[in-house]
Amino acid sequence: MIKETLIKDLHVISQSRVNDDRGSFYEVIKTQDNGQVSISTTAPGVTRGNHYHNTKNEKFIVIKGEAIISLRHIYSDERIDHKVSGENLQVVEIIPGYTHCITNTGDCDMILLLWSNEIYNQNKSDTYAMEV
Repeated sequence: MIKETLIKDLHVISQSRVNDDRGSFYEVIKTQDNGQVSISTTAPGVTRGNHYHNTKNEKFIVIKGEAIISLRHIYSDERIDHKVSGENLQVVEIIPGYTHCITNTGDCDMILLLWSNEIYNQNKSDTYAMEV
């Protein structure tokens, strides 16, 4: 049984969820010095992304499902496609200057854990649309 004093010290922060036809997106942890952690779900066959950043560094980990992470330097025609899955966890780093996207290639919702070195700021998003 949990003591009542522990319950009084428990801090619970509700997370807002953004839903659309692609799936859901949650900004889970935000810090001023260490960026933010987010989680997204993506429906089968759906692609998210097709954008690049000038300063933002991101790390992607598929924790459930299967996907292809595609990227290309914005001044190159060479495309890189990398298969990932929740069965074999891999951290894929997306550095500034690379347009990127992730496509759910499985038959169930994919769950993606994301880290970014910067907190998302709607007024200064550092997100520029560009097909991979």
